Amino acid sequence: MNNRTDQLHNMSRRQFLMAAGGVTVAAALAACAVPAPGGDSGGAASSEAQQISFLVRPDIRNAYAADAAAEAWNQESEQKIVIDEPAGAADQKIQAAVAAGDLIWDGFAVIEGPWGIESWVSRDLIQPLDDLIAVSTVADADKVVPAIIPSVLESSKYEGKQYTIPGNVGSVALGWFWEPLNAAGAEPPETWDEVRAAAEAIKASSPDWTPFDAACSPLCDHISMIWGATDAPLTDEGLVDWTGEASIAALKWKQEMVAAELMPGIHGESFGNWLKGGTAIMTSYDVHGTMAQQTFGEDAATTGLNIKLEKDDIKAGAPFWLNGSVVLNGANNAQGMMDFLLWWFGPNNKATGEQIATVAAKPAYQYTYDDFIKGNSVQAWQLDGIELVRESVPFPVNLFWGLQNSAAAPWIEKALDPGNNMSAEEAMESALAEMHDEMAKMKQG
Repeated sequence: MNNRTDQLHNMSRRQFLMAAGGVTVAAALAACAVPAPGGDSGGAASSEAQQISFLVRPDIRNAYAADAAAEAWNQESEQKIVIDEPAGAADQKIQAAVAAGDLIWDGFAVIEGPWGIESWVSRDLIQPLDDLIAVSTVADADKVVPAIIPSVLESSKYEGKQYTIPGNVGSVALGWFWEPLNAAGAEPPETWDEVRAAAEAIKASSPDWTPFDAACSPLCDHISMIWGATDAPLTDEGLVDWTGEASIAALKWKQEMVAAELMPGIHGESFGNWLKGGTAIMTSYDVHGTMAQQTFGEDAATTGLNIKLEKDDIKAGAPFWLNGSVVLNGANNAQGMMDFLLWWFGPNNKATGEQIATVAAKPAYQYTYDDFIKGNSVQAWQLDGIELVRESVPFPVNLFWGLQNSAAAPWIEKALDPGNNMSAEEAMESALAEMHDEMAKMKQG
């Protein structure tokens, strides 16, 4: 395996993280702003053809083949769409334009749901889509929303109104390379105990490999373990249950794994090590198996499901999120933007369906699975993954995602350093106290 570094896939870690759901920017969503009034539907349908101006994140522009979709749309529609890319933070540019009354864009792709929705709504940046969807004249527009995986549809809403048209879904799952697993005589792991046993066997049989790791913390290790260990991963405050039994057990498990040198306690280089073929088992954004296959071959690695405590009980399932396109508040051509989105992800646009199924991964629509994933052995992991998402507990739509990550990550890292002699209980109680402090500051304005 000495040639792994030379075979490293040419997608950057940042590109991957953003395409997989934008988790690296989640901390920005903790901003607090004035609650939004009812959305302005902007430019209603007009007898005169209008241009549609669509701001698209560069990674999504590539992953969704947005330019090809725009070209196909423009060949058939009188309302031509023009794609633009944000330079810098898109939400800040949009907010400034809305405030100044000189907004030039009609929509944006993408925001991360449910994490980002309330932040965008509370700043009056996006509008609800229900009325725009209802009057769309795009062929089969009425088939789009009913085809969204139900738990994903729930994550696209805020206070009962739909704010995003999802493109694809990200979730957390185990993945592994077959070489070290087979050398250790281990079966594909599903549970905490099975991961521990496989990691111990890999350490003994393949010492050049990191036995187990997480792509990031706390989402890909701590939160995913909570989701796989309890039916109730959230508190009445809308927070992850950081001090609950599942959370404390997860941190104690990781402390034991780190002490036994079966996993690192810091994850700054973890995903890069996976891409180099240096980590045997990884809990990660669930396209990591596919990325390893792109580098080392389809038989080298695969993707499983989220790690769980008990073999036959998924509990809360897996943490998941969506990439959703939105219509901006005050858009000049809101209906045209809505029509394009319904066509773009609709059942008749097979090109985009295939693109998302085979490149972006984990489409949000049942018909895309029926058309492009069922019966495809290479993409079978997506069927298993979306079925788990279907049964999973969604994150709440609130402003607390970023502050939870910012508070929990350093305390988990401290608890995993044996030199600190810190208990799991102390770490999680300290993290929760910081979260409450930040929430109090948000309420004060």
